Amino acid sequence: MSKHLVIVEHQGQLVARYRKELNLSQHDLAEAMRLSLRTVQRMEQEFVIHDPERRRFLVGLLGIPAAKMLLDDELLPVQKQRPPLNEDHMSFIEGIIDARWKIQLMGGPQNAAQGMDGMVREVEGFARQVQGKAWHKRAYTQLCMAYQLRGSIHSDLRNFDSALAAYKQAFDVAKELGDKELMGAVRNRQAIVLMRQNNPLAAVEYLNNALDFVQGQGFPVLRGNILMVRSEAYAAAQRSQEAWQSIGLAESVLEQQPVVQERSHRIFNPAMVAAHKGIDALLLGDHQRALALIDKSLKIYNPTLTPGRARLLARKAETYYGLKRVEDCTEVAEEAMTLARAVGARNTLARISELHADLVQSRWSKELCVRRLGAVITADVR
Repeated sequence: MSKHLVIVEHQGQLVARYRKELNLSQHDLAEAMRLSLRTVQRMEQEFVIHDPERRRFLVGLLGIPAAKMLLDDELLPVQKQRPPLNEDHMSFIEGIIDARWKIQLMGGPQNAAQGMDGMVREVEGFARQVQGKAWHKRAYTQLCMAYQLRGSIHSDLRNFDSALAAYKQAFDVAKELGDKELMGAVRNRQAIVLMRQNNPLAAVEYLNNALDFVQGQGFPVLRGNILMVRSEAYAAAQRSQEAWQSIGLAESVLEQQPVVQERSHRIFNPAMVAAHKGIDALLLGDHQRALALIDKSLKIYNPTLTPGRARLLARKAETYYGLKRVEDCTEVAEEAMTLARAVGARNTLARISELHADLVQSRWSKELCVRRLGAVITADVR
């Protein structure tokens, strides 16, 4: 019997299972695939999904093994049999990278990492095939974004050297294209790695370079995000005047509307500005103001952005510690840890561990709530 007739698993059920593992609803999947909700519902009832392009998209998006979707001969040996170079394939590449960014922002690095290397190889191969042709710029734009996504995943998993290597690849592609928006986005992400490595002033240099790239280019979302990140870098370096100046500039950008569709996959909105103002206040020691601003942000924060919400809750726990409200501190820290653990947000988990280490060295070290948090952290390590 031909192996193409050997169907081991119900493909629709596979899609439903992998979708749920990524914390995606049927509506999320429909949006990512540009299908109606009813089509997705019918698809998850199909024993075999007959459209091979749809199966390819699902493999790349959800991380389903290609062989389980009967793509072992069609997809894995990419050099042997690539889809034809046409608008559908170009749109497929763009759609799958856009969807993977949404997984990173909503489901975290652990989920976004599934099948990532295969996706990057697919984009690299396509970009090589269309070099010098009509889709050259579009394909290399997606390659730059794929490298940035890989860097973002590594950064969130605390693999900082790998993150910086991926960002260098991204910047080289952006520079070759002469694309200022992409260059600014890469510099912004490189700065975030430097901040996570406790080097805020070096981060400021990268952020200033990012602002130079986007100045006057009409990218308010990216520019506002860069200014927010720069305000945090200045606050971490205890340069309060520059921090408040930067966040003030970011607030003024909120009034601007994008002229073109931005591609950086950075987030900039009133909730994010309030969050960064709160983090700035926390870093500069104004804990009462920090708590009010972080609470304001959490009330309007997009609940589907789980990794970002976990980060913000961790900062709120630090704020409670600064206010000497230890019970509140540990309670919020546990909430942040639950969210961070669900999406593999290692930076947030590391921040909570550092907070607990400070608590252990404090006069509250023997408090039951501190011990409970320690037990939760220990269980997580195991």
